[in-house]
Amino acid sequence: MNKQDPKRSNEPPVWLMFSAGGTISAICFPVLILILGILLPLGLIPMDNIIVFAHTWLGKLVILAVTIFPMWAGMHRVHHGLHDLKIHLPASGWLFYGLSTLYSIVVLFAVIAL
Repeated sequence: MNKQDPKRSNEPPVWLMFSAGGTISAICFPVLILILGILLPLGLIPMDNIIVFAHTWLGKLVILAVTIFPMWAGMHRVHHGLHDLKIHLPASGWLFYGLSTLYSIVVLFAVIAL
């Protein structure tokens, strides 16, 4: 008897990136809005502290996390939102997830160069 191999789906890695983006957005964005939108303009946090933190390895990881994962979450929402609206673009998965991958690579190189 031939053992049939089930077709592998690309959905688990995409859902992982989507859920990571949603979680990071929900947890980190209010803190970033507080720090960058309120405390920094009021002068309660010096800009030098933020620049020094951004140049540490932990700061670079934070920058990567808060920029890459929410992009994946957004593109996943757009992809499935268009599908729910019965708007079917040819190769939309490749388009949206490809843009997310390209964005991730660009941000990675930008943060490494920081």
